[in-house]
Amino acid sequence: MNLKTTPLLRRLLPALAAGPVMLLAFCTHPLLAAAETGDNGSRAYKAYESLALPTGQRQLFIDDFLLGDVDRVERVIHQPTRFAGNPVISADLPTDGRMITLRDAPSWDEQEQVWKLWYYRYGDDGNGAGGSGYARSKDGIHWEKPVLGLVDALGSKNNNIVMVKGEPNVFTQHILIDPLAPPDRRYKGMIGWSDRRPMVSANGVEFTALSVPPIPSHDESHLNWDGLQSQWILTHKLPGPFGRAVYLSTSKDFEQWSKPILIYHADFLDQELGAKHIERVQADPKYWRPPINNPREYKTEIYNMPVFAYEGLYLGLPTYFESSGRIPPPFGNQDGTNSVKLVASRDLRAWTRVGDRAHFIPIAEMGEGVLDTGQISAASHPILRGDELWFYYQAVDVRYRQGDVASRRDWYHGAIYLAKLRRDGFVSMRAGLETGLVETRAVNFEGGKLFINATISGQLKVEIFGPTGVAALDGWEKSKCTPVTGDQLKAEVVWPGKDLAELKGKPVRLRFWLEKADLYSFWFE
Repeated sequence: MNLKTTPLLRRLLPALAAGPVMLLAFCTHPLLAAAETGDNGSRAYKAYESLALPTGQRQLFIDDFLLGDVDRVERVIHQPTRFAGNPVISADLPTDGRMITLRDAPSWDEQEQVWKLWYYRYGDDGNGAGGSGYARSKDGIHWEKPVLGLVDALGSKNNNIVMVKGEPNVFTQHILIDPLAPPDRRYKGMIGWSDRRPMVSANGVEFTALSVPPIPSHDESHLNWDGLQSQWILTHKLPGPFGRAVYLSTSKDFEQWSKPILIYHADFLDQELGAKHIERVQADPKYWRPPINNPREYKTEIYNMPVFAYEGLYLGLPTYFESSGRIPPPFGNQDGTNSVKLVASRDLRAWTRVGDRAHFIPIAEMGEGVLDTGQISAASHPILRGDELWFYYQAVDVRYRQGDVASRRDWYHGAIYLAKLRRDGFVSMRAGLETGLVETRAVNFEGGKLFINATISGQLKVEIFGPTGVAALDGWEKSKCTPVTGDQLKAEVVWPGKDLAELKGKPVRLRFWLEKADLYSFWFE
């Protein structure tokens, strides 16, 4: 996407698309100043009120929220790189069956200095598919499945199955560690194949369901802690305008949950893109091709969507179910592929589709032992490990397998996979040989140093303007800035002889000049 629109028009575009009510609300927003006409008839705009940038909070270019003027740059989405040692957790126990999957990222146990993860089992052991298996790891790569001795399965308790007191054969999910909770509620999770009921535990393997009303849901959901608003967020599947869609419920205490509201669903363009995706897959022998292929029944739905807070905004990883047609009786449901895209929000309600709706974690090409060829769903959030973001995800080889099979669990082979991304590396603002610019809206800051995260084969410079963006401040021109080059995860931007502290609290605009560079983020310390 080439960004060359004017600052005012770019700010109005989302409101114009949303309709007259949103346009009116946008035009009366205090950050949008009224236009004035000068004596010479030219139109000049008052300076915007500045946006305060918290010290240490990285500013990403996922959406247009921070942008002023831009020219000769494009916003590029970056896919995580699959880990060469996949799978990181396999279905290698009799109680696992042929497939294990997950919806929840590992939790770090500070007390035990170990990663803990709870996954879905699909083993036919008399306890119902979907009961949680427990695994632990020191490094997030090599996992063990300790014997818990709690649940009878296949004639033995020598397994890693988690239990819920008084709730045999229950579907358990979304188990995570709450480090601020009382000891008896340190572990939290949900139970229920349809609808969700909160459960708590002191040890993470023996749970108690809370006596509270269930949260309406179909068979998909994700749970996360929202540090921005100090609340629990559950995104769950219910019907929407195009079938499966994403609803939101929130809670401050993990017991009383808000009424579900629809926050994300497929639209008409998603239907068009989904059909083109299925056509490409069916035409390419490198990919697993769904055996059901009926173009009249192509349909795109949102299967699930984890939502998590990241550096002052919300990111979502919706699983796009791009259906290729109905599966015949007696099984029913739909064939097709599931894979992950990227969306962003500032308020959990309005969502921006990122990167021209490109797949963020796409299905893989077929190969020996490769399992992420048919269905991919991301865990609840990425894990920050040093300068990398680790995305755990489910990898399933097919959506439907033709032939003589007794049940759905005989269709699949699946495991837990890992993909890695540079920190803040979701999208970049990219310029080629022709120097491009990225300008911020008016901001103010308290930190005394400016840092960037960028990959630069040419150079990158920054200059600082007043709030109107008319002229660079004296001494802060790009000609005075020391060029930044190379692959930089944390490079300080400096103007020799100048001290950023003199600009603290003052409204300014930052203008980044990029030559053969990808700019991922900036922040003040």
